[in-house]
Amino acid sequence: MHILILLLQQYSKSSSDSSSVSLKQITVDSFFSLNNPIIYSLLLLVVVLSLIFIFYWFVVAPMRSHFNREKNDLNLKHAQLMAAFAEMDPEPVFRFDETGKVVMSNEASEMLLQNGLHKEKKLVNIIPDINKIDLAACIREGEKIDFVTKLNDKSYKFTIIGLPEMNIGQIYGSDITELKKAELKIKEALKKAEDSEKIKSYFLAQMSHEIRSPLTAVLGFNSIIKEKLTSKIDDDMEFAFYAIDKSGRRLTRTIDQLLYMSQFQTESYEPKIETTNITHALVNVINEYKPEAKLKNIELAFENKIGDAYVYADKFGLVQIFDSMIDNAVKYTNKGSVKVVLNRNKNNKLYVSIADTGIGMSEEFVSNLFRPFTQERMGYNRPFEGNGLGLALSKKFADVSNAQIFVKSTKDVGSEFTIVFNE
Repeated sequence: MHILILLLQQYSKSSSDSSSVSLKQITVDSFFSLNNPIIYSLLLLVVVLSLIFIFYWFVVAPMRSHFNREKNDLNLKHAQLMAAFAEMDPEPVFRFDETGKVVMSNEASEMLLQNGLHKEKKLVNIIPDINKIDLAACIREGEKIDFVTKLNDKSYKFTIIGLPEMNIGQIYGSDITELKKAELKIKEALKKAEDSEKIKSYFLAQMSHEIRSPLTAVLGFNSIIKEKLTSKIDDDMEFAFYAIDKSGRRLTRTIDQLLYMSQFQTESYEPKIETTNITHALVNVINEYKPEAKLKNIELAFENKIGDAYVYADKFGLVQIFDSMIDNAVKYTNKGSVKVVLNRNKNNKLYVSIADTGIGMSEEFVSNLFRPFTQERMGYNRPFEGNGLGLALSKKFADVSNAQIFVKSTKDVGSEFTIVFNE
């Protein structure tokens, strides 16, 4: 202390005369006086530190201790709850540590194997396939892992959940033996169905060939005979030749439709997408049905408002759509007209509309219109021929060519089908 006073006195010698206090007057008693700002500051600091210590010891420390006790109690209750929940679970449940050692297992898990209790055993000795999983990492990362394995000729699905806050992991098992058996039966049934589809497709292809070939010959010879007997044909013979030709084409059409539907169902239809002249396709189909329309004394008109029109689509499919819809329009119209329009809508999309003044359809039937083998009037006594495949196929061909079909129909007034191309 005397050294500090001497230093202060030495400093006063080198200071200016304008200093307000002379350090030569400082003594030991005056240095430790409360008038000394240094001593006053030190005392004040000691008081503040004492208050902080008292606040920490009697307020903060008890609160922290109480919090830790509450936390530990909560963790204990949580662990007890988990243990109780696991024990009541009818399926096997294991709790394990980072080394893979079982620290808890419920009654259901004890019945999993016939080698006694599982506790203190390694999980890998109970569930061999678990050796592919890093259990320690699962706990650290809090991961959830699912896997399926077989134990004692039974199939189990296990879910591993890591609990990093408790430094443990849990495995929840579920016996899915019956589910696996059902899955196997479904796979077998699916294979049988696929085999059945292959047989059906083969049968249809063979029948198509076996029926189409002689039918083509019948139609060809029918045309030749009709041409040879042109001068001798009376009305009865004319009707007979017409009936043979119409029935032959109907049978050919039915075979083709069955074959196409089979191809769509087995996903074996292979479209040929190309630039297609819709105008030419429509004209060809319309000309094919003009004789039939003339026989029924109905008008079959084509209104082309845009000239030649082209789309990038499946040409064969488009012809089938036009053929089916114009065929239906002529078939179901007994008086009036069938009008085919080629134009663009307000969105500049190309469309073809086929409107007739035929029998129309009910609103209920329109909602099921594109289902295979569906007609508004079913049975052998129905007034119109057909197999109910034409429009169902038209919808599938339209989907292939990125087109949409819209229908408006009123019973006993007529129908209008519109094919819009999304170019």
